[in-house]
Amino acid sequence: MKVSRRFQLTVQTVLFIAVYSDKKEMTCENISKEMKCNPVVIKNILNILCKNNFLTKGSSISNIRLKRNIKDITLWDIYKITDEVDINNIFCSDDSQIASPIVSDLPELLSPAFGEIMNSMKDILSTVSVDSLLKKYNY
Repeated sequence: MKVSRRFQLTVQTVLFIAVYSDKKEMTCENISKEMKCNPVVIKNILNILCKNNFLTKGSSISNIRLKRNIKDITLWDIYKITDEVDINNIFCSDDSQIASPIVSDLPELLSPAFGEIMNSMKDILSTVSVDSLLKKYNY
């Protein structure tokens, strides 16, 4: 199982802002330069974070700050706004010409297992806060 690049970059962005918002000018351009990422991608991530009440932007462009305490932001919180999967739509048939009963019943067969996987993933990711990640690396 893979997590998307968007999830990874969002976690990196939150960590970066948590560590450097008091030390560096927090602009989209500066964040993207430090993270070696396209500014448009970072701008989109910042917009997602703002829309979901993770960030606050002051009157100045360079006043991007975390709105929530780093102890209260979990990996599950970030996953939900970037990658959350709708189990009901996880299996879609791109080829409606296939008449095999196994193929047509595949969503019903696999959805319960994937639902359990997602619940386990939620349980584990909910225990990992941004604060715990930073402490792990002595920040």
